[in-house]
Amino acid sequence: MKKGLILFSLTFILSINIKAQKIIVNGQESDGKLSWNDFTGKIDNQSSFAAYTAYKFKTKISSIEFVGDSAIVKGFEISIELDSQKSWAKPDEIYDELLIHEQGHFDIGILTMNEIIEKVEKASFTKRNIKKLLQSIVDEASKKYSEMDTRYDEETNHANNREVQNKWNIFFSEQLAIK
Repeated sequence: MKKGLILFSLTFILSINIKAQKIIVNGQESDGKLSWNDFTGKIDNQSSFAAYTAYKFKTKISSIEFVGDSAIVKGFEISIELDSQKSWAKPDEIYDELLIHEQGHFDIGILTMNEIIEKVEKASFTKRNIKKLLQSIVDEASKKYSEMDTRYDEETNHANNREVQNKWNIFFSEQLAIK
């Protein structure tokens, strides 16, 4: 029920000619749908939460081509991976609606990834700004969606407010259908 852990492993060599994204669950490419079997981490019995969803991001760039002052990134790939070793659920407290709530945390991670890709595609990288601009794109998306993740838990009361949870579920469905 706690917000997802956002970790970025970035290689600062970028620009554009991109677009690849992967969603990894249990070491396999996935459509991003979670099951309770994915939550294999050590349970935090001290936590007041019934479950915790953690994930991490990785980026990869095939090459960068410099044309004049422009930097053209080729083969930019970003992936989000559910961190099963850090994601956990208390067995005596799991129920279907809670899994849907935890899915929402992972969906926020997917939205983060989608925004990073979108902004990288639109960015104008140069030799001088490539590292700083890329970091800015990642930082802004991370901050935006970290704040959304916090608001998500507050508004849904960690899945306990079913009416608000349903509104968020519709939001996620609509947003992820766009991509």
